[in-house]
Amino acid sequence: MKSIVKVQWKKKKNNKWQAQLMLASKQGFEKRGLQKGRQISLEILNERRCTGYAPSPGERASCPEFRKINSGSQCGECRGKDIYSDYVRGSKNDLEGDFSVYYAQIGSQLKVGVTRSENIPKRWIEQGADYATEIHKDLSSNKALEKEKQLTNGNVSQRIRKENKMNKQKPELLKNLLKQKEIDSEIIDVQKLTAYPEIDGSFKRKGLLEGKIKTVKGQIISNGRVAMALTSGKAVNKPSQKALNKF
Repeated sequence: MKSIVKVQWKKKKNNKWQAQLMLASKQGFEKRGLQKGRQISLEILNERRCTGYAPSPGERASCPEFRKINSGSQCGECRGKDIYSDYVRGSKNDLEGDFSVYYAQIGSQLKVGVTRSENIPKRWIEQGADYATEIHKDLSSNKALEKEKQLTNGNVSQRIRKENKMNKQKPELLKNLLKQKEIDSEIIDVQKLTAYPEIDGSFKRKGLLEGKIKTVKGQIISNGRVAMALTSGKAVNKPSQKALNKF
């Protein structure tokens, strides 16, 4: 048994971003490429296992017990060791570096977010944004979090559920928001930056996914019939006696 850490995105030589799946186990971590057309066979269970923690920027340490957890993606011990825990919760935490605040349109919803300035557009791609724009940059972590909080309201949230990320629409919501806020900022078509076509299929959070990979969007993978959420912390098992290294 393994657990999903996340879908990671990397820019390839053709300037297109491509996905790979990072998995955790008792033995540590492993990565599986999610290239379009690659055969895949996995089963996501209704169970969660700790994915470890970040001891420092860019590093990942495994959970010493690969603990079973009831929710989220980390056990209490690993959450306490993670340098990003306070930042993720939105509390004061002076992380080094420059940060940006952005707006994104995902499906028919709008969100505001914060990321390191150097992580744009990677962060947009990781979140499955359809369109996005950077509205503030080169801020301290605390200042960026304050801006994010100020811009959050009933129409603009900080989180969008995966099932609401399936249907790409025209960027009119984001255009209207920028016009309302009198912000002159370039809107990027995020999905055109990736190596995959638009996503389709019946959305699921658990169960079996087999066949050839058609597309990946953010943390969702599709074979054209099923679009499976690759949720951090969810346990992955061997389907029908097939090893996970089959894909």
